[in-house]
Amino acid sequence: MTTIRSVPLDDPAANSLWAAQQTELFVRYGEPDADEDFALHMPPDALVTSLLAVAEGDEPAGTALLRWSPFDTGAGSVEVKRLYVSPGHRGRGIARELMTEIETAALRAGAVRIVLETGTAQPEALGLYDSLGYVRITPYGDYKEDERSVCFAKELPTRVLVVNGTIGAGKTKVAGAVFDLLAERGMRCAMIDGDYLSQASPDAPGDAFNQGLMFENLAAVAPVYRANGYGCMVIARVVEDAADRARYTLAFSSAGGHADLTIARVTAPEVERLSRITVRDHEPEWQAWGHARTVELEDSLDALGLDDVTVSNSGRLPSETAAELVEKLGW
Repeated sequence: MTTIRSVPLDDPAANSLWAAQQTELFVRYGEPDADEDFALHMPPDALVTSLLAVAEGDEPAGTALLRWSPFDTGAGSVEVKRLYVSPGHRGRGIARELMTEIETAALRAGAVRIVLETGTAQPEALGLYDSLGYVRITPYGDYKEDERSVCFAKELPTRVLVVNGTIGAGKTKVAGAVFDLLAERGMRCAMIDGDYLSQASPDAPGDAFNQGLMFENLAAVAPVYRANGYGCMVIARVVEDAADRARYTLAFSSAGGHADLTIARVTAPEVERLSRITVRDHEPEWQAWGHARTVELEDSLDALGLDDVTVSNSGRLPSETAAELVEKLGW
């Protein structure tokens, strides 16, 4: 059984395997790797993850590293480096396991694509990447002029988190806190308040709360965020139509496929929601509307049951609710 661990760049076992890989590449290509010492000069914020595969008996078996691409491979690109399995452990699927972990790490980082470079003298690697759905792209990097260089890419789906909740539950503040938390962790992400994309007067005929207008706007801006390398979107918006799940998924579809959508609901007791609405909306007319709407909408959301995860936003800061939500999501 193989265990895959995250390790620092100076991990002795990983570095020993990297050295073995360089020796093998020298034999295959007859020259040293031009980027052999890249890890020594890599800025701290360039590293996404460094992995070590360990076989039974705690024996180092393979490595893989993921960094933000320093090359012209498009905003939000991450690059695989040092994918290597020692000869005695080949044929056991370890390289595939490492690549699975690499793709998971790329998604968690908010990347939009994975790129990598290999060569014609590594037929095993070529077959692996072909089988994993990577497509060949124009060579880039240190060997882009070398006819032996073969480069691959794989587009990743955009991850979308919709923070749902009735009026006064605090969905917008929690969504903002989620965005802040993810950004602090180095994820490439962006936030949209769906209410702002639906504010128009007069309302579109037959379009309750201008929901259709919002989805048109989302579909228009989604490619812009994607082109700028943001692989994770956080959206604050009530979800009270079962059809909206498919609409979000399609709005953020891309070369990486349909979006990976999660709907998270924040809740708070009715008395707390009513108090928040009273403090927020000073006009009596809007207070009365908000008080009635929060009860009606809460019942509707309960009946629909569209949420993938639910967290309480009662009696604590939005940042605390956001931290629990991110932990539940495994992000």
